[in-house]
Amino acid sequence: MSAAAVAGGGATPSGRLRRAGDIAAALATAAMFALMHLRFGASGAWAVGLLLTALAVLIAVTDLTARIIPNGALLCFGAALLAAVPLAGSGPLWSHALGALGGSGLLLLVGALTPGRGMGMGDVKLLAVFGWAVGFPGVLLALLAAAVTGAVAILLQQALGRRQRGQTLAFGPYLAFGTLFVYLYGNEIIHWYAANAVFSG
Repeated sequence: MSAAAVAGGGATPSGRLRRAGDIAAALATAAMFALMHLRFGASGAWAVGLLLTALAVLIAVTDLTARIIPNGALLCFGAALLAAVPLAGSGPLWSHALGALGGSGLLLLVGALTPGRGMGMGDVKLLAVFGWAVGFPGVLLALLAAAVTGAVAILLQQALGRRQRGQTLAFGPYLAFGTLFVYLYGNEIIHWYAANAVFSG
């Protein structure tokens, strides 16, 4: 932090880190926009991917810095995705509805069974929006990816001595990562798993 302040020409560490975070978020957004275009081309699926990316980056920033998942953002992006997903024609609507209800319901159950572990209603509502976008069973894969990456983050924090006892994890960024990963590559993973499971059986 001291080095960052010196490099910033006298800027306070918090201000310098905030600017660095803004730059990182902008670069991540631009990179994901480009990746979505490479993956889907100029299509309805690409438009949904842009909305998902914008929401994911916004949630990652607000949850990491302030432990907040803004209801306003969920409402605006949720409404946009509610309209965009059917227009994109990415799958049957029942799959997307089940993704929203099943994913948020499962996360709500996990939060009820593990009180005090940092799982809040913001995460539940966020996964409802994400679940609508990726559908079912994609939402389960997204939740699995979020859980695995979150667990790895906890282990790394503990190994580096940067995690205090009882400290909770901001889960929103990991849900965002898992959802973007599944939106990009989930179909291939699910088809590969299904083919190998059938072959093994």
